Amino acid sequence: MEKKQKLTLKALILMIFTSVFGFTNIIRAYYLMGYGSIIWYVLAAVTFFLPFAFMLSEYGAAFKDSKGGIYSWMAESVNPKFAFVGTFMWYASYIVWMVNVGTGIWIPLSNGIFGVDKTQTMSFFGLNGVQSLGLLGVVWILLITFVSSKGLDKIKKITSVGGTAVALLNVVLIVGGLIILALNKGQMAEPVTAAAFTHSPNADYQSIISVFSFLVFAIFAYGGLEVVGGLVDETENAEVTFPKGVTISAIVIAVGYAVGIFVMGAFTNWTFAFTQFSDAEITLGNVAYVAMNNMGYQLGLALHLPEATAVTVGMWVSRYMGLSMFLALTGAFFTLIFSPLKQLIEGTPEE
Repeated sequence: MEKKQKLTLKALILMIFTSVFGFTNIIRAYYLMGYGSIIWYVLAAVTFFLPFAFMLSEYGAAFKDSKGGIYSWMAESVNPKFAFVGTFMWYASYIVWMVNVGTGIWIPLSNGIFGVDKTQTMSFFGLNGVQSLGLLGVVWILLITFVSSKGLDKIKKITSVGGTAVALLNVVLIVGGLIILALNKGQMAEPVTAAAFTHSPNADYQSIISVFSFLVFAIFAYGGLEVVGGLVDETENAEVTFPKGVTISAIVIAVGYAVGIFVMGAFTNWTFAFTQFSDAEITLGNVAYVAMNNMGYQLGLALHLPEATAVTVGMWVSRYMGLSMFLALTGAFFTLIFSPLKQLIEGTPEE
C-alpha cells in the first residue's frame, strides 16, 4: 500500500500564509490610517495573533493524532455538544465567505487579464454583469468542491502556488518600494514624522471611535489561522513541525504587515495616490489595484521614463497584482472549503 504523503514544514507554512496573510490588508491599512496603522497591526499581533498561534501550537502538539482539529480540542476540553455547535457555526461563517469570494474572485482575474475590472460589463446568456458574476460563482464553487473531494494532495499543490504567488507579491511591493526610494535618493513619497505614526491622513479616521474601529480591521487581518488546526494529523512529525510552522508563520506575517505598510510610504503620497491619481472612485475593493498601479507609475517616473511609458508600467504592475491575488484567493478557497468540513465530519462521533 502506498504510504500517504504528509505536509512538510515548508508546505504547512505556505498553507498558513495563504490562509491568513492578506496582501490587500497592507494597502487597505495604509489607505485608512497611513503610517498610523502600523501601531495597531503590531498591537493586534502581540495581543491576539501571537498568543492565539501559541495556543494553537500547544493544542496541535497535544492532539497530534486527532483528525477532528478544533472539534476534538473543544470536545476534550468542554464537551461534544459545545464542540459541534462551535465548529458548525465556524463552518457556516466560511460558507458566507465562500459565496462572497466566489463572485468577487473574478475581479482580480479581470485585472490580471485586461488591466482593469470588466466584470460589470460582461454578459452570459443575456444576463447582466451582476447575474453573470453569480453564475460564475456557482461554477467556481462546484469546481472547487470537485477538486477538494480528491483529497489533500491536490489541495496542497494549489495552496503552495497561492502561497508562493502572494509571497512574491510582497517581494514586488518591498523591493519595488526600496528601488523607488533609492532612485529618489532616500526621499519618501509620504513624509515620515512622529505625528504620522499616531494620526491618520484620512479625514474619516480622526476620532477615537473611528480609530478603535480600525483595531477590529487589524484583528481581522490575522484571521484564518484556526483553519489549519485540522491538518495536525496530516503533518509530518506533527509534535515538532506543527508548532514550529505556526510560530514561524505568525512572526513572518506580523513583521510582513508592518514592513509592507511602511514601504508603502516610499512610493505612495497619500493625498496624490488616493485623491488625484485614479479617475475611479476609491473603495476598499479596488484601492489595492490603484496603489499598485501607482507604484508602477512612480517606478517609471523614478527611472525617468516618458509619462506614457510610466502609465504602461503601472498598468502591468496592476495586472500582475490581479493575477497574483487570483492565485492567492484560489489557494485560500481550497484550504477553507476543505479544512473546516474535514474537522466537522471527522471530529463528530457517528451517533
